[in-house]
Amino acid sequence: MRFFINHYQLKSEPYRQAMLDAGHTEDSINPDVVLYDRDWLIHNDNHPRPEILRYPNAKVMIYPHSALPPWWYDGLVPLQDYVKCVFVIGEGQKRAMKIIAPNARVETTGWPWSRVSCFQANEIHNILFAPIHPAGGRLRPEAIEANQAIMQDLKKLDKSKYKVTIRFIESRIRQGLDRDASFTWIRGVPDNSTTDIDNADVVIAEGTMMYLAAARGKPVIGINQHLPCRANKMSDRYVPHNWDKYGQDIAYPINYGDAPLLELFERAMKEQTQWRKDFIGDQIDSKKFAKKVVKVWRENE
Repeated sequence: MRFFINHYQLKSEPYRQAMLDAGHTEDSINPDVVLYDRDWLIHNDNHPRPEILRYPNAKVMIYPHSALPPWWYDGLVPLQDYVKCVFVIGEGQKRAMKIIAPNARVETTGWPWSRVSCFQANEIHNILFAPIHPAGGRLRPEAIEANQAIMQDLKKLDKSKYKVTIRFIESRIRQGLDRDASFTWIRGVPDNSTTDIDNADVVIAEGTMMYLAAARGKPVIGINQHLPCRANKMSDRYVPHNWDKYGQDIAYPINYGDAPLLELFERAMKEQTQWRKDFIGDQIDSKKFAKKVVKVWRENE
């Protein structure tokens, strides 16, 4: 089978490699299957972009844009009829998709972006904080407020006992962060790196970084898990329409603000076994993923 994959950061690479390992051929001219990280890259507001015109006979499938279920299909962006399958990471994301897009074909891939490690809780000395960052523009107010509140709590910690590393992406100022010389600052890039995670005893994060930390077996404290995902826009119309039906299910069980920070450290030392099973799951199996792609393709020929 010939396939083409639209690359997004490095998140596409495990899926590309799985297809190649299974003996399929990468073809950007005349593919049988095209994998995109999300539908609206190729079709937005009923104006198709050139990619969909280039491959009129290819079967379109969506690979995970992030570890979250694709919440933008929850009333914000239509899931087009030409999409034959939406792939998500685990069974938890698949449950959410039954609410978000009940008629969509949904399959799981397993965890693709790092090795899945057993949970390991050590005495906490090294803290990694990955602030919520904007995606090219300004950051939503509730994210800035959370970043600033966490920074204030971290400043109060005993510096003889705790070492704090701040790993930030894009503009530090737009994230509401004032530089503090007592912290170690790392300017990161969205490359799914786990080095900083592996060096930490506890990780405070949301989104992909939070999921990566959970996959690597680290104690984790989530950020804004009680609030709906939404784009960095001011209008409430960008909030997913059915969030109240699945938001609490996908939320990481330990959330910043639910208790004092030192108490959250203690809670994080206990593995969130069911959440990891549902939302991280097993390591991606390349052969199984490729077989699912082929199965969907054949069923739609």
